[in-house]
Amino acid sequence: MRRGCRRVGHGRRAVDPARRRHRQGRPVDPDHRTEAILGETLLNCYKLAAAELNAANGIGGRQVELFIEDNQTTTKGAIDKARKLINEDKVDVVMGTIISPERSATLSVTSKAKKLFFYPTNFEGGECNRYFVATGPIPMQQVDPMMPWVAENLGKTIYVMASDYAWPQKMTEAITAAYEKAGGKIIGADYYPFGTTDFGPAFQKIKSLKPDVVWSMVVGNDAVTQLKQYRSFDIKQPLIAPLDEVFNKDALPPGVAAGTYAPQPYWMALDNPVNKKFIASFREKFGQEKMVNGIGEAGYNGLHLYALAAEKAGSLKDDDVLKALPTIEFDAPQGKIRVDASNNHTLCHSYVGKAAADGISYEIVKDFGTIAPVTPYCKL
Repeated sequence: MRRGCRRVGHGRRAVDPARRRHRQGRPVDPDHRTEAILGETLLNCYKLAAAELNAANGIGGRQVELFIEDNQTTTKGAIDKARKLINEDKVDVVMGTIISPERSATLSVTSKAKKLFFYPTNFEGGECNRYFVATGPIPMQQVDPMMPWVAENLGKTIYVMASDYAWPQKMTEAITAAYEKAGGKIIGADYYPFGTTDFGPAFQKIKSLKPDVVWSMVVGNDAVTQLKQYRSFDIKQPLIAPLDEVFNKDALPPGVAAGTYAPQPYWMALDNPVNKKFIASFREKFGQEKMVNGIGEAGYNGLHLYALAAEKAGSLKDDDVLKALPTIEFDAPQGKIRVDASNNHTLCHSYVGKAAADGISYEIVKDFGTIAPVTPYCKL
């Protein structure tokens, strides 16, 4: 550690999961537009958290210094950058990444090095490692609370269309189990390879099956294509999709997302003083038109949780910080949060948002409160 500084390695994720071939290590989408949107917002939230800490007392009187790396959205890039951050830059903690393959690749390095790794993104669960901390929700925190509400308010049958990778597949399993328990039924689920340009067969199936609800987990640039086509096919069913204010504003045509629903632990519409200050500070630093999302907020939360734990531990050692981590609480923009000692997953809030007529902002239509992470796959 550089004397006087608290070093945080950010494995920068400037891309979306749907747009890269991880085995080949080459981009599927050379444009990178939607990918950069997510990475920029996450990085800015880390910068905001670091600035807030440094304006106070840093961490234990030491200023926070961010080391930023772009893993190029490949598993090789994730491994190489994690090794550099730990072995060359000597960072104290690694934070970042958005997609599952890069998370797992990064964890393969950080776990061997016994170095803390904070992951901010909604994910499929399944990770269990003493040095891995999840500040974003797993399916049972997003899906389980929502399904009785969906069955009661939107309908009893769902058709799922999704990109073909781990997160949507595991989410579909969770949706199916929770929805059936609530009296609903999944009447179809289809997965599409990255780079799909024609979703017409799915929309024809929707017209044929007549589900009450369509749940989309198509991501990245494919989501832009899919949503445009969804509107052009004049599908009337309510749509649940993994959208947020950042993606809607910067990636989608105006109004396309209007009326869609999404379960998230954070929305900009949350009416509390902490969130209002968070948004005001974010926009003062990065631009008054900027939007912020749940992934960025979870990254911001992660750095603050880490700082509080290190302060309480009075130590920069990973094991000391880990021991203190479950004993502290952070007043986050989404509400008070803490890390569960049994699995290093965060107790997150759960809200259903509905996109307004502008297709950008959301109103909160249901608040399920704080949801504890139940992880049969992980007992630390």
